[in-house]
Amino acid sequence: MQPGSVVVGIDTSTSSITALDWAADYAHSTHSPIHLVHGFSHDRPDLIFNMGAEPEKLYAAGERVLTRGRNRVLLKDARIPITTSHPDGYPAAALVRASTHAKLVVLGSHGDSMLHISSLGETAHQVAAHAKCPVAVIRKESEAAYGRITAGVDRSPHSRKALAWAFTEAERTHADLHVLHVWQPDDAKDPGLGSADWKSYMASARSQIEASVGGQQELHPGVKVLTELVDGNPTRALVDKSHESDLVVVGARGIGGFEGLTLGRVAVDLLSHATSPVLIMH
Repeated sequence: MQPGSVVVGIDTSTSSITALDWAADYAHSTHSPIHLVHGFSHDRPDLIFNMGAEPEKLYAAGERVLTRGRNRVLLKDARIPITTSHPDGYPAAALVRASTHAKLVVLGSHGDSMLHISSLGETAHQVAAHAKCPVAVIRKESEAAYGRITAGVDRSPHSRKALAWAFTEAERTHADLHVLHVWQPDDAKDPGLGSADWKSYMASARSQIEASVGGQQELHPGVKVLTELVDGNPTRALVDKSHESDLVVVGARGIGGFEGLTLGRVAVDLLSHATSPVLIMH
């Protein structure tokens, strides 16, 4: 794997194919190499319970997945450098390891497991929580083009990094950028609110967020930006915006939670319910 690669977790699922296409477009535009990862775990249920699958055949099937993925990327751009990896063990662990030297990790919201009993696959959840670089999680229906990126922001360091990434991506894709700050007073007290009233809190938050937006606009003057601060449920607002956005960008966690938390509640809920691709910034 080359440093600065776009790392893509691939299998046979529909969301994986959509994620691969999304990653190939990003790599083409940013002149980045691609590193394809297909995990092979010997403790798969079909192996443990002797359901007819043999490790050698499953490994060979995985190699075919990597070959098809490589060919699919090359059809889009034959100049993209591509490396592949087929490690033993769970794919989440391999993707997190690769994230140390990656520009971006891209994977589908669900893999090719036999059961989809949750709104977010375990591999996507683990990678989004523990990767060392930004993580883009793509759903199989993520195909619409609205010309808009939504950035969910607060006043945390993760949020400032997410805002910077969103500006860069909006400039790359010639998209409008909607910067959205949502806070619900009925929730547990915001650490930044203290004893202030809602009006004072919003004035302080607007000042800080607009300063961050202004700094990014100086770096990306061609990006058209709408900044909005509203009272409401952050997850619901961001999920609603995902229906009309090409991408929603958020920090891995906000200013709440506890020390050591790797993925906040809003990020988890957004990954589970958004209809657009979601990028998590660490």
